[in-house]
Amino acid sequence: MRRLFVLAIFISAVLANGQTPYQTPVLLTTGGQSADGLFMKNVLTKEGIEFQYKPLATVADLDSAKTLIMVIGGSSKGLGAARISAEDEIARMTALLDSAAAKRIPVIAAHLGGKNRRGSLSDPFNDLGVQKSNHFFVVKGGDDDGYFKKRTNVRKIPYLMVDKTADLGAPLKQLFTKPAGE
Repeated sequence: MRRLFVLAIFISAVLANGQTPYQTPVLLTTGGQSADGLFMKNVLTKEGIEFQYKPLATVADLDSAKTLIMVIGGSSKGLGAARISAEDEIARMTALLDSAAAKRIPVIAAHLGGKNRRGSLSDPFNDLGVQKSNHFFVVKGGDDDGYFKKRTNVRKIPYLMVDKTADLGAPLKQLFTKPAGE
């Protein structure tokens, strides 16, 4: 019951801010090269939200996107497998997020990795994702210290914490659903 109440407040905040539902197709990428993007891929697939998954998406990939979802949190293993340094990943993210803003493509950032995706490696990716997003989702355990909540409050963007990644389905689906009468 509490989860439904929080979801209702989140959706009310979206509508009160005059924001329209997000559109597809979605470009799904990572910010920090963690495998957490695969979890979001599963959620989007289950909800029937049209997307393209590119862990190393570039500015050119935005040409066919109407929404950008970036799953943030660093992984040294993922960065190594992608053969990209943390500095180059920050540069890639910055270019992608700045281009999305210039093209008026809304950005949803999500932190799904819990405490494992926090700390000195991850937080530069996390900060950038929060600074440049229009909505923010976090899985419980990733914001026990209020790190993300504080940053989203300063930016006045919607923030939603869910118990587990699978719980993202309903709020994401709601963001991509047009209100009745439109």
